[in-house]
Amino acid sequence: MKKRTIAVTLLSAMMLGACADKGPVLESPTQREVSIPFNHSEASQELTKNVSTLSAPESEINNEQISALSIAGTKLLAETAAAEGTGKNVCISPVSVELAFGMAESGAGGNTLSQIESVIGGGTSIDEMSPLLYELSTRMKNDPDVEWNVANSIWLKDEGIYDLIPEFASKASSWYDAQVWKAPFNGTTLNDINGWVNHETRGMIPNILDNISDEARMYIINALAFEAEWLNEYEDKQIYEDMDFTNADGSISKVTLLHSEESRYFELNGGTGFLRDYKGGRYSFMGLLPGEGVDLDDYIKDLSDSNADISEAIRNTKGGNVVVEIPEFTFDYDMEMSAILQSMGMTDAFDPELADFNNMLCEQNGDPHPVCISSVIHKTHIEVDRKGTRAAAATALEMTDGCTSVAEPIEYIFVILDRPFIYGIIDNETGLPVFLGCVNQM
Repeated sequence: MKKRTIAVTLLSAMMLGACADKGPVLESPTQREVSIPFNHSEASQELTKNVSTLSAPESEINNEQISALSIAGTKLLAETAAAEGTGKNVCISPVSVELAFGMAESGAGGNTLSQIESVIGGGTSIDEMSPLLYELSTRMKNDPDVEWNVANSIWLKDEGIYDLIPEFASKASSWYDAQVWKAPFNGTTLNDINGWVNHETRGMIPNILDNISDEARMYIINALAFEAEWLNEYEDKQIYEDMDFTNADGSISKVTLLHSEESRYFELNGGTGFLRDYKGGRYSFMGLLPGEGVDLDDYIKDLSDSNADISEAIRNTKGGNVVVEIPEFTFDYDMEMSAILQSMGMTDAFDPELADFNNMLCEQNGDPHPVCISSVIHKTHIEVDRKGTRAAAATALEMTDGCTSVAEPIEYIFVILDRPFIYGIIDNETGLPVFLGCVNQM
């Protein structure tokens, strides 16, 4: 952590001088009119109303469960960053991945289930995971100040030879509020699925699938959208145009930095982080800067290897005078995660001989219809500007009959994000990162 002592009058003069040039006024994320219709084809039949519902699970969120999800999310970020290679930008939503796999867990058994619980939930059992995700989703949907959209769907190939096992459909509908669709899995279904994702992510992710494979039998999909304004708006004098950002390769990019003074910070494995609240104070933007001279990719790997818990660090933030600068940025990101998840220990789910999703589909005679996961498609979008933040994520699990395994004097604390950093969108009550990413280059 870097600390400096600067007189208030001197600091104020420096700030005023640095922001003499005013940038253009950007439209507020929550003021953007986004109306994305979802008009599915006649070939796609929604079966949701025919699914029997269960009583809503009782949910008691505890810090141990949150820590398990937080550590698992950091490990997923580290593995994704390593798969991308040195110096790349990454953005994932651990919660979107957890919601998609939470539905899949409801139809899994044996080693397949235990491996998903270990990799995705950090050891959290499905009996704990579904109520936990149900409670987190409910809190998001009911937040009066932030625009959240959490949506789940299951798409079943209409072949007339198998169907969803009723208990699996009931759990997905009751715990995850999942829409259930039966469709022919042709070009119209591709348009319907992508149209659903486009609608549920408020147009930020126009599509999740490029094609539907002949082997696909079912898709399990989560969509997540977030739009929020800052609790405290930036004034013109806090906007620094044409500032330097040092990329991971040492090159310099010109960015707009948003300056503020915050009141909370935390330290984690030699890095320093801060929180800046969105309206309502329930959710925050997190910035986390490695120590001077520490490579961001190495820092992320260290967080993963040491089981560092971001949620615990955030639950134990310290009070202080924190000078913060955040660059405006917009990123789109997508990743096929099958190889990453297998390298993390989730192997059986992708192996047609070992996958146990026997509680998911059944033949017409009632016998289980075996399927495995053939692909895990994850896409994200994020915009951070002077008005607030828009972010979206979508995760699709393709279930097929046969799969191919993939190989393995005021003391100030300064956190100036003008070099590679980690960021997140944080649930302040739990400390859980809903979105988590890293910026190596602008």
